[in-house]
Amino acid sequence: MTNKIHVIAHTHWDYEWYFTSNESFIQLCYHVDEVIKALEENILDYYMLDGQMSIVEDYLEVNPEKKDRLMSLIQKGKLKVGPWYTQSDQMIIRGESLVRNLQLGIELGDSLGGADRLGYIPDAFGQSIDMPKIFSQMGIDKSVFWRGLSSDKMEQREFFWESEDGSRVVAYNIKDGYFVGVQLIESDDSESLINQIKKDTASSHIALPVGGDQRYVDINLKERIAGYNQNLTKDQLVESNYDNLFSEIKSEEQELPTIQGEFLNAEVSKIHRSIYSSRFDHKYLNDKVERRLIYQVEPLMAIADRIGIPYKKELVDKIWKLNLRNHAHDSAGSCNSDKTNQAILQRLIDADQLSYSVVDYLTRKISESRDEIKENQITVFNTLPVRRNQMIKLKVSLAHADFAIYHKGKKIAYEIISVEKHSNDPVRKKENPSPESYYFESEIVLPIELNAMGYEVLDIVEGEKGADSTQSVDENPFNHIENEYYRINCVDGQLNLYNKVSDTLYENFLFIEDSGDDGDNYDYSPPEKDRIICLDFSEGHVQYVKGELESSLKISGLFTIPVNQDERNQEEYNGEVPYECCITLRRGAEGVDFQLDMENKAFDHRMRLVVNGDVKADQSIADTPFGTISRPVIDPNLESWQESGWKEEPTGIYPMLNYVNLHDGQKSINAFSKGIKEYEIIGSSSKGIALTLFRAVGYLGKPDLLRRPGVASGNQFKYIETPDSQLQKKLKFKFSFMVGDTFSEAAAFTYYQNYAVSVPYYQHQSLNQFTTTLKYFVMQPLPETVPNSISLFDAAKVKDVVFSSFHKSRDGKGFVIRYFNPADKKIDDGGEVMCLKAIQFWGFTNMAETLNENETYQSETIQLGAFKPKEIKTIYIQFS
Repeated sequence: MTNKIHVIAHTHWDYEWYFTSNESFIQLCYHVDEVIKALEENILDYYMLDGQMSIVEDYLEVNPEKKDRLMSLIQKGKLKVGPWYTQSDQMIIRGESLVRNLQLGIELGDSLGGADRLGYIPDAFGQSIDMPKIFSQMGIDKSVFWRGLSSDKMEQREFFWESEDGSRVVAYNIKDGYFVGVQLIESDDSESLINQIKKDTASSHIALPVGGDQRYVDINLKERIAGYNQNLTKDQLVESNYDNLFSEIKSEEQELPTIQGEFLNAEVSKIHRSIYSSRFDHKYLNDKVERRLIYQVEPLMAIADRIGIPYKKELVDKIWKLNLRNHAHDSAGSCNSDKTNQAILQRLIDADQLSYSVVDYLTRKISESRDEIKENQITVFNTLPVRRNQMIKLKVSLAHADFAIYHKGKKIAYEIISVEKHSNDPVRKKENPSPESYYFESEIVLPIELNAMGYEVLDIVEGEKGADSTQSVDENPFNHIENEYYRINCVDGQLNLYNKVSDTLYENFLFIEDSGDDGDNYDYSPPEKDRIICLDFSEGHVQYVKGELESSLKISGLFTIPVNQDERNQEEYNGEVPYECCITLRRGAEGVDFQLDMENKAFDHRMRLVVNGDVKADQSIADTPFGTISRPVIDPNLESWQESGWKEEPTGIYPMLNYVNLHDGQKSINAFSKGIKEYEIIGSSSKGIALTLFRAVGYLGKPDLLRRPGVASGNQFKYIETPDSQLQKKLKFKFSFMVGDTFSEAAAFTYYQNYAVSVPYYQHQSLNQFTTTLKYFVMQPLPETVPNSISLFDAAKVKDVVFSSFHKSRDGKGFVIRYFNPADKKIDDGGEVMCLKAIQFWGFTNMAETLNENETYQSETIQLGAFKPKEIKTIYIQFS
């Protein structure tokens, strides 16, 4: 059979790596010049600019005069750009972030002549189970990727990659890497190269990508193709692109096999299945920014838009783009040099400041523009489409220590956590503040039910007794905290949890595990001589802080561990890691909240929080961008990976976005996290969850690791020290745990959103000018007052599906709300969403937001209908 070899000229442009984006930007400016010249002068027929638009945007920022020439080449199909904004990681990045990435990339590409509709993923460390349905909903029906596919899942390179809802794309696996075709330029051994790329192909049309990391334009490509063709008898090389490749594969009318699932195996390429714990400080901050953008900024802007504050799409896009640049696979993984990680951290800080400033501004603007505004009123915002009936924390600044709180005319209970007395007199060196300048800043917790997707007002009456109780401190070591669901105590340094509902005692429920780490920024690897230390709280100072609404168990102390690997080898323990641990129970809450603050003072080690669940299960369930995935506790390839020549051990370490579950027929343990992205199921007959808190390592890449033999990852020729990755700093970890006897995917997502999405609020007062960053400065209220309360939706009748996002549509004319089925079973009826404001129409759309205007509805009740397994539904709404 004669094979047609499609030679595809491209570059893989790592946004940053051991170099910074600024350093590679200079080369980019000259590189794109060379690409334009090569295409205009027919030195090349086609060229692919790595499928990401951020580098095109950067180039045009300083070369605006080249825009028309660039557009001409894109319009002619000679230059392939998009559809991504950045080449995103898929394993620890939220689904809505992936959608915004593709939306922004496609819009920018289309504005320049047409974004390529190809799911191009040349180097990401694994492919998410949800990508086929994301691609399909963005109008993309084909995909090219390299890493993660193993022969036990699929032997041939061409196949249908399918999601559980039936969405699918035609996939092509470049299993020898996006750089394999460089041999065409550098080697005359045509037979060896052709045999290599023909292996495992079923089609007579075969891809030969010619390019590499930041590689120059191969101006002799035509000459090399001609030379190879002279030596080949059965095969022919042609300049081509992936559109042509897929078109010709389709024309063969072969029946391609179908596969579902994620691709996270390292048979043919490294996959770095423990990169999810590198630079926890980055992961934590990115998680915080993503959460705020999706669950607060976009809904708040939509609420504000409905009352006369225009939705600033360009502002939201600016913040998204800033954060999406941190989602490139190396950037998200943090497998970079220190100088690059410093730049990433600064972008994360910038995105954090911008996003919380949007929340601060809008909550204040709305609050100070209300109808009947009164001093000390608190405007409270619910940015989720369901009523929230839970405990919330507020800080209020008042002239009196005593005060009452009313909601809708009804006095509500609250509990005082702490009170601080401050003065608002101007600061002077020697003068004492005047007595009348003092005010009280009180932190309180209160139960409240808030209407969905809107805001409402709390009234404060000063001088009236209102608090039901003030939390008290008890240091009796034999005491405990409890609510309706749990009782928790600390006995001899061991945390014990009793589940009242199931009458089950979990002894030593939470503890810390410390071990050595001989790995690098890519991977954890145990040292040849390791010493695993189980740390309890026996040396800690224990306090039971008790209240009627909220109680906490607080422990502070020092974990004593080896300072470094030399001490670990010698069984010496001279390292001290200060910690503060707080475990909180709230009235009516089904979960246990846990916060651990530590200051790492040790090197080359890994610390994990172990949830000792005593569950008998051989599968774990973790959340994914738009659903869940079940993974084996022990990988079926674990015993044979070395003899099979895999690139790294198929360890039981896996990624998570926000939660992981372990359950059997009797017990279910859910662990929810704000920023932790890695877990492993440990134990033999009874199992628990190990959540990786952080890894402290000192090199970008190291060779010959126990879990990853062979050359170093990153740079094979030089040790690059990364002392910042030793994380010698204060670290904050936040979790919540839910213990029961059954598991529901949708209920777990709902619990997570209530736990992780805080309630924004603003107090109208003039005593304390620093409750928000810019409160010190005056603000102009809206010219027309706004209602004292508003609620856009009520999704109380939605069932078994998960809210994903609510924001203004990309065309600026309507709004979009999205739900998905997180389970792998069909839902006959997802329930209904009630629009509480008049609408013109609604209709189902997709992630690309293309709407069939002939299939719209005028009813203010949105019937979600049936959901296929793991299906995503997006609804377009135009309000009146």
